Amino acid sequence: MDRQRAWDIIILTFLLFFYIAPVFMAVLYALAEQWYFGTDLFPSRIGLNWILKMINDPYVQGALINSYILAPLTALSTVALCILPAYYLAMNRDRFAILTETIVNLTMALPAIVVGTGLLFLYTWLGLRNNLIALIPAHMFFAIPFSLRSITASFMQVPKDLGEVARVFGATRLQVITKVYLPITWRGLLSAFIFSMAISLNEFVMTLLLGAPSIKTLTIIVYELIRGYAISPPRAAAVSLFILFPSLIGGFISEKYFRVSVSLGGAGGR
Repeated sequence: MDRQRAWDIIILTFLLFFYIAPVFMAVLYALAEQWYFGTDLFPSRIGLNWILKMINDPYVQGALINSYILAPLTALSTVALCILPAYYLAMNRDRFAILTETIVNLTMALPAIVVGTGLLFLYTWLGLRNNLIALIPAHMFFAIPFSLRSITASFMQVPKDLGEVARVFGATRLQVITKVYLPITWRGLLSAFIFSMAISLNEFVMTLLLGAPSIKTLTIIVYELIRGYAISPPRAAAVSLFILFPSLIGGFISEKYFRVSVSLGGAGGR
């Protein structure tokens, strides 16, 4: 076996155990109708019993509706907010643009618990706690960096001459964005939308701090099913599938059909 082949096996093994194995176990838990831990390596009977029970549970149904309302609204708001800044960052590579990118990118490193605690005081003062719509800005906090990078990279791939020609013929900057850039870069916008939805669906800390106990989302339900004395891994795993599958499907679509470079170091046409 040559060295390259050995490295391929090592990397694939790492990916299987580190990324795929936890997802596989969650799916297996959700499907396990009979499993004797300690004696059986795999369930002795599988089926959709737990999943159907969770679908028919009114408590879970409410959380499902909240999550599936919150996620697309968060994604739509995030993409809309990022369009103008992304255009500026794509057209200008000055110190202000670089500083803006740095600040936005640093937010990805901020602990959610710290940001949520800071917003807790603001939301309490404004009377916005336990309000589903008010959770949208909180969910946008960590979705904006990914969307902004994706949309900026898409705009940077548009030949600059197209915008300049449109300006020569009398188009305003807003018309250049809406009539030139957006039709060309819709794949990047859709990719940003999909990832923003996934981030919102997976958001837990912000929802717990700012929405609980009145607002329940799927992540909150999973948390409640795996803590305390009423721990129920099969039920928690069944609920987690409603978070997992939309995220996987969206990620697959984005990667396969709407792949956009997120590097801001340069792009074709500039």
